Amino acid sequence: MNQWAIKDFKNLGGLSSVTSGAPDDIFLVCASFEPRSSVARQYLAKSYRAKRGIIYVNKEFLNSSQNDTRKNLKRLKSILRPRCDELVVAEGSWLDATQQLASLKKVLLTKELRADKATSITIDVTTFNREALIVAIALLRSHLNSSTIRTVYVSPEDMGDWLSSGFRDIRNVIGFSGIQNPSRPTSLVILSGFEPERTSKIIEIHEPSKVFLGIGNPPTEEKFLPRNVLEQQKSALARQDKLTLSRQKTLRFDFPANDIGACHIALEGLVSELVKESNVVLAPMSSKLSTLSAYLVAEHHPEVQITYCLPGQYNTKDYSKGAGHIFISQLPDRTSPILIEANSSN
Repeated sequence: MNQWAIKDFKNLGGLSSVTSGAPDDIFLVCASFEPRSSVARQYLAKSYRAKRGIIYVNKEFLNSSQNDTRKNLKRLKSILRPRCDELVVAEGSWLDATQQLASLKKVLLTKELRADKATSITIDVTTFNREALIVAIALLRSHLNSSTIRTVYVSPEDMGDWLSSGFRDIRNVIGFSGIQNPSRPTSLVILSGFEPERTSKIIEIHEPSKVFLGIGNPPTEEKFLPRNVLEQQKSALARQDKLTLSRQKTLRFDFPANDIGACHIALEGLVSELVKESNVVLAPMSSKLSTLSAYLVAEHHPEVQITYCLPGQYNTKDYSKGAGHIFISQLPDRTSPILIEANSSN
């Protein structure tokens, strides 16, 4: 994992293609209500080129006049159009998981890209909702076995007083229902962030025998750590108020939220022991970097379920502020098959 301040990275020349002298096959980014969704202008090198630029956007945000998604989409188009041979927009849905999958599959799996062909892919994961990010990565790694996937993440300088409120549903990420043995206890592993209400709801719905509550330490920005600890204290108090915490053993652990590889190693060490004796449910609710680490663990352990709490609403006006650091990493080679269409590997 490589990390720079945005300004320093731009002064170093910015992000060039994965393979020197050749354009990337895909540049994938998400347009959202956050200003960070159009920060690509600040880190792409002048020489950067891609054959196919793809902008994913959730239609619920795009069709609302209460946020800046449409403006950020327009900005991204202006940034990428001169750098890409082809530019397409994929309208998905953060509410409808099936539509989310269908829209991503349509733009990512084209006849020009084959499993036996080396493919260079750059993904700006910054403002994807976690479910869509996991689905996009799974599609690419399942169908483009020879691809090189480089991820870009831009951390915020600060976060809003609240990120989301309420909840609509708890559901498995498509392709990651895992294997649930009724004779085994359930261990719930949570990578926690700034949304204690969603954390509490996931625990309530899954009713695990053990909860492993992870704190992002180190976080993507140092000042986020005290708030993360505070938010989890709120979650614990909420559980105590409902008189349910006593039914579950809660164990706390740290994970590096600022490094995909280090987080992957930490999670693998925990999960590989838990799957020997229990059903494992994984809830990535922290940074996008740690979400990618959770994906890699579930890819290696198809018996692990990835769960997602659909929020009631997002704080589209004040979700985050500014751009702090840029994190660049290449995902490791694929280690085990995941067939997302029918979840047949399970």
